[in-house]
Amino acid sequence: MKYLIVAAILGALVFWAGCTTTPSEHAYSNPHPVPEKGKVADDTPKQLVFPKNIAGIPFRSIEIYEATHPGYGVGYLYENEDTQLDISVFDGGYDEIADGIFCEGVHHYYEEAKQNIVAIESRGYYTIKQIVTDDWIQVGGQPFLYFSFTYDNGTEEKSSYLMMTSYDGNFLKVRLTTDLEMDFQVFDAFMLDFGSLISSTMTS
Repeated sequence: MKYLIVAAILGALVFWAGCTTTPSEHAYSNPHPVPEKGKVADDTPKQLVFPKNIAGIPFRSIEIYEATHPGYGVGYLYENEDTQLDISVFDGGYDEIADGIFCEGVHHYYEEAKQNIVAIESRGYYTIKQIVTDDWIQVGGQPFLYFSFTYDNGTEEKSSYLMMTSYDGNFLKVRLTTDLEMDFQVFDAFMLDFGSLISSTMTS
């Protein structure tokens, strides 16, 4: 692995109007979201330091996958009683990873993550209620592919977000899941915290 630094998350919600397809089928409606305009992030070295909490969500644990599964990198878990945040930092075995969202590997892992979301539903763990966003978002100057949806796990409804980019020689995959009724509160706090973190550590 090259550098163990990380970044991420979320954005403005785009309304999805359902038709005759199910939410799961609609998950692949926009397989190649890219910015129509805007600059690609440069390759200037950066460094992100993980804080003890992000938007009030405390750090819980770290999983080191790289030693036994080269390319799988490291996973960071932040969690409280209502919200879970997973951030994965990995290179996937790629020798060179260009910054931003135009790299082939970013789209590959983004689509793979969406397929896993639907596969978990097919095993009965939850029912996807609505696909909210399948697009891209910019956070602190860094673009991310961005997918969000709501689901029902049989006891409560949740909002869940996926973000994917490449940053300083690694892929960054972020999953944020929280109670539906706390969605905007958690979302806004996370965007504020993480946007500031990314902006403050990017070098000029």
